[in-house]
Amino acid sequence: MTATTLITGGTYLLELSTGFDSSAFYLNDSLLNGTDVLDGDGTDFIDITPVVQNMRISRGRHKPLDVFGPGTMSVSISVPKTNRDYDPLNTASVYYNDLTEQPGLAPLRPIRLSRNGEYLFTGVVTTYNQTYSLDGLTSYNIFAADNIYVLSQGSLPSTVTSSQTSSGRITAVLSAAAFTGSTSLTASPVATLGAFTIASGTNVNAYINQIQQAEQGRIFCSKTNVLTAQARIGNTLGTPTVTFNDTKTATPYDVILVEFDQQSVINNVNVTIEGGVLQNASDASSIATYFTQTEAITDSLLSTNAQAATLASYLLNPLPEPRFTSVSTTFASLTDAQKTALAPIEIGDIVSATKSFASGSPLAVQQNLAVEGIDHVIDVNTGHRMTLWTSPTVIVYAFVLDDPTFGLLDGTNVLG
Repeated sequence: MTATTLITGGTYLLELSTGFDSSAFYLNDSLLNGTDVLDGDGTDFIDITPVVQNMRISRGRHKPLDVFGPGTMSVSISVPKTNRDYDPLNTASVYYNDLTEQPGLAPLRPIRLSRNGEYLFTGVVTTYNQTYSLDGLTSYNIFAADNIYVLSQGSLPSTVTSSQTSSGRITAVLSAAAFTGSTSLTASPVATLGAFTIASGTNVNAYINQIQQAEQGRIFCSKTNVLTAQARIGNTLGTPTVTFNDTKTATPYDVILVEFDQQSVINNVNVTIEGGVLQNASDASSIATYFTQTEAITDSLLSTNAQAATLASYLLNPLPEPRFTSVSTTFASLTDAQKTALAPIEIGDIVSATKSFASGSPLAVQQNLAVEGIDHVIDVNTGHRMTLWTSPTVIVYAFVLDDPTFGLLDGTNVLG
């Protein structure tokens, strides 16, 4: 397939599956030649990049305590009204499946977008809409989602579980759900989950979100649609894969967002496991200043009260601190090397961002940031814009002598 070059972005290839091999030969409704015979997945991907006007991708989350939803992509394409190749009502289309008498381009067909051979999104079509207009053009709006969407549509049978790690529980849940997608699960999870029976009819993704709530890592689908589970996020330094600044000595950005928000304060946490005793962690000084800001988990899958107490302490965030929450750049301002480094960045990777100032103190602020979410806007007229949603990689609270949580010289809430 021939990819399409956007001057300011790179070489892009958007492929949509027809659901069958359009080049196969049929005899008495039997497939004699094609990808179903010897290899492949029995689908025929077509290149629709030349008719694309705009593509938008959104993956991950914006804030550390947000729930991970499906990664999504929307595509706008436009063709002359005389071109009905993509029209699901056109039975003469080359993409129409005569054997099944169904449109080849349809919901739940695989779709994938790559830049310079590196995938930016892989998923399935959820909506395939078409608009006829009197201006001589026919437009299509395609909406797609990754396997988190697939999991959110499924339910579990009544399932007996054993005491197991969060990764082990995900494996058991996916097996019960008959999920056939690829996975990449952390080999070093923190949480051990209790032997709680899963009720019949429980939504698959809702239960996976409960596992995420217990582990406090990241569960998402990668750029290649691999269900990925990362271990509990720790307060540690990481090595940045991309460095941003505004002094022309690193990858440039044009927008950086700083959040200094009272809503980020959590100074009272209650965690209760099934059949357990409520475990509380709180910060009196923070409550006196910012009022009581409570985070409550009433049905934790954790196996012991001790783990619930540890989680309650982990979730405390008593002081609001100004932090960089997103960094945006346009590929028109980047070198080829900078584009190549930035485009494939993944959720959980580390970046560095520095904001310089002409006055005041300090004259520069640098923060290492973990990537929580990734947005792309790719337009044939304006090029490629990318936004990273971030969280701090190191959480360091003010040292308060004898404070039961933050006055400790060694522990999870100090720099180590």
